[in-house]
This record gives sequence, structure tokens and C-alpha cells, in this order.
Amino acid sequence: MLSKVTVNLYAWIIEIYLWFTLLISGVVGYYYTVPALHAAGAILENEAVWKIYGAVFFAVATFLMLAVLVGPFLMLVDIRKSVRALATKSSGSSGRGLPAELKEPFL
Repeated sequence: MLSKVTVNLYAWIIEIYLWFTLLISGVVGYYYTVPALHAAGAILENEAVWKIYGAVFFAVATFLMLAVLVGPFLMLVDIRKSVRALATKSSGSSGRGLPAELKEPFL
């Protein structure tokens, strides 16, 4: 039963993981951009602006990386939803009422 619940909540689990990873990457970018630039020999005039740039850059880079790595799993969730809809349509012709479709979250 736990595996069925996990499969049904799969899209939610992925979404929570993606948002958490983006949040962490923004925080890491905020705190480590200025020290990395100082270590590289850069002389920064306004460190607060570079911290914000670092947070945005790290979040965008993480988003692009996760789109490539997690995208196929999201496609599997979408294919699973499409197959379930086709199965519901084909089983509806037996004279019984249509079974309730389980709603899954989508991104």
C-alpha cells in the first residue's frame, strides 16, 4: 500500500524536491559568490549587488541542470497520466459508470 501511495504522490515529491533544490542553490549563490570572486582576485565595488547576482545565477543554473536531469521523470508522469486516461475511456464501454479519475498535480 505504501508503494501505491508513493506512486500516486510521485509528482508532488518531484515538485517539492525541485523547489527545495532551487531555494538551496539561491542561498548558496548568495553566500558564496562574493568570497569566490575575492579569491579569483576581483575587486568589488558593491558586494550586495554581486550577492544578488550570484543568487540569481546559481538558481538559473540549477534550474537548467534540473530541467535536463529531472525532465524525463516528469515526462514519465505525464505518460502515466495519459495511459490512465486511455484505460478509463476503454473501460467505460462495459456498461458500468466511469471510475473516478485520480487527480495528480502537474507542474
